[in-house]
Amino acid sequence: MKKSIILPLSMALMLSFSLSASAYQYEDVLYTKTKILDINSLECDVNDDGTTNILDLLQIKHDMFTDLNNLTNKVYVSNVEELKTALSNASAGDEIILREGQYQDDTGWTPFSSSGEGTKDNPIIIKSENPENMAEIMGTNPENDIALYVTGDYWIIKDLKVSTAQKGIVLDNSNDSIISNCEVYNIGSEGVHFRDNSSYCTIKDSYIHDTGIVSKGYGEGVYVGSYYKETNYSHQCDYNTIQNCTFRNISAEHIDIKELTTGTIVEDCTMYGSGISGENYADSYVDIQGNECVVRNNTCYQEENATIIDAFQVHIIVDGWGFDNQVYGNVCYFDNETSYILRGWNCGCTAQNNIRYPSGNTYAEDSITVLD
Repeated sequence: MKKSIILPLSMALMLSFSLSASAYQYEDVLYTKTKILDINSLECDVNDDGTTNILDLLQIKHDMFTDLNNLTNKVYVSNVEELKTALSNASAGDEIILREGQYQDDTGWTPFSSSGEGTKDNPIIIKSENPENMAEIMGTNPENDIALYVTGDYWIIKDLKVSTAQKGIVLDNSNDSIISNCEVYNIGSEGVHFRDNSSYCTIKDSYIHDTGIVSKGYGEGVYVGSYYKETNYSHQCDYNTIQNCTFRNISAEHIDIKELTTGTIVEDCTMYGSGISGENYADSYVDIQGNECVVRNNTCYQEENATIIDAFQVHIIVDGWGFDNQVYGNVCYFDNETSYILRGWNCGCTAQNNIRYPSGNTYAEDSITVLD
């Protein structure tokens, strides 16, 4: 019986009811009142107690007064200018919905950008209207600009294609944001970057491929933090998660976790190694330079790429960083017996229950604690 249309605020005030996540209308109250007299009716049994009675009215009223701040403003866009305007004006509770098609603009470095701030209860959402035929946000070409650039907290970016730019999706100073079910490809450098104090963010269920097509040594799939000598951005990008993502034809590391970051989790991802170029020392799927990182339950395929010498590497780039990391439950398919699952240099890392096919080198055990 729940409706999909939210009660207008003016009507809610007039009738002393309020907006709610349940999206009940005043008509629901009237209709339920008529059904209470029908002893055989279960049509308005909103509290699932097997009958329609006054308790259902109380449940509706409760739901209508719950989460008063949970307001949603749906903004449908069909062209570039509408999308730019929606991003520029975005605020908590907005849902920017892209109709099918490509959105490409060549007027600046970040034409599709927003500094809008969501909240925990009312994030800003940008998504495709049809997840089966996702809208595509595009930069000018793989040598220029950022395709989608967000600098606010509590964003949900989902069901989108992002392509044809130097950088795909960049989050700067964005906390508690989520990228979900996105495809990022045809990118000159890195596909997704959690940068400049972006923490507690997640990318999940996404497909990242064909990155670094211009700058192979800088073509990471997901990049967390910044090089310690970089002075334009804060280096503290903590407790970010890369979950259930697929990486293919990535020219640098699939995931690069920089020094001065803490608590990155990489889990349940699938990594195909044929694209790793070896340029700029890119010779592993995951490069760890931060602290307290967890790399678990991933599956890696070497695909006859002799450039890959290790699945995972732990480096100390800055004193005190590269410690207390964990690598476990991963399965690595190599084409030789010499590549390692894990290698570390004077770092702090534990390893457990990692499986190598075929059998051969497992750990370069310098400073790695093996718990098997």
